[in-house]
Amino acid sequence: MTRTYEEKQHILELWEEGYNKKQIAWLTGIPRGTVVDCIKQFGSLQGLEDHKERAAKSTPDPVLERIQNPENVEVQQAYAYVLGIYLGDGYIAKNKRVYFLRIALGDCYPNIIDLCAANLQILLPENKVRVFHSKQGNYVEVICIHKFWPEILVQNSSAPKHTRKIELADWQQKIVETYTLDFFRGLFHSDGSRFSNVVKGTDYPRYQFTNFSPDIRRMFCEACDRLGIHWTEKMRYGKTTDIFISKRKDVAYLDSVIGPKT
Repeated sequence: MTRTYEEKQHILELWEEGYNKKQIAWLTGIPRGTVVDCIKQFGSLQGLEDHKERAAKSTPDPVLERIQNPENVEVQQAYAYVLGIYLGDGYIAKNKRVYFLRIALGDCYPNIIDLCAANLQILLPENKVRVFHSKQGNYVEVICIHKFWPEILVQNSSAPKHTRKIELADWQQKIVETYTLDFFRGLFHSDGSRFSNVVKGTDYPRYQFTNFSPDIRRMFCEACDRLGIHWTEKMRYGKTTDIFISKRKDVAYLDSVIGPKT
């Protein structure tokens, strides 16, 4: 007879409380041999938890399979956008056996918040996407729970993005090359802006992208190249942090497909 997770958990809880195997068998009504096997296999509650987590990771994630399938056009477009906005303003936090994707966005951009939530919902139609308004500042967090986020967004790490190497997996690279505009939009909605550069009374609108990670800036510039957009760099604090798009035809194109952040 296969014992349930809860029964194994109960055995190990009693074991860690100091009961011996015979006492555990008597208290739980589980044969002593089964109690002995459970303690031998897992050793502790943490051992049981680790085993469950390894088993979960060995099971293919159907969401990841959907994302990687090139026939799922809408899903891959949504993923390209989510990846872009995640690289700028997102992070993954673990809570027990699940992971929280949290994307911080200014509350002055309700349309971006809605678009971010909508694309996350396309990726995980059965999961709830929540928007929490911060009491400490003028921003919200768009949050979605899924146990396989580190496999979906493989750039996850506890270290700040600008202090480490950021590279795309081969399957991610194929998606952003196929849906470059969606990826560009996600990056721009996280760390971009459109502003007026007034010279001698004439307004020269420009698009700007600012990020301290050289790898994320490189991805933005590569996206510009694929879209045929001319870009220039600017030094700040002794480092290149800003990318500008200033040519009138490029600004006009972005106005037609992206537009100011709202």
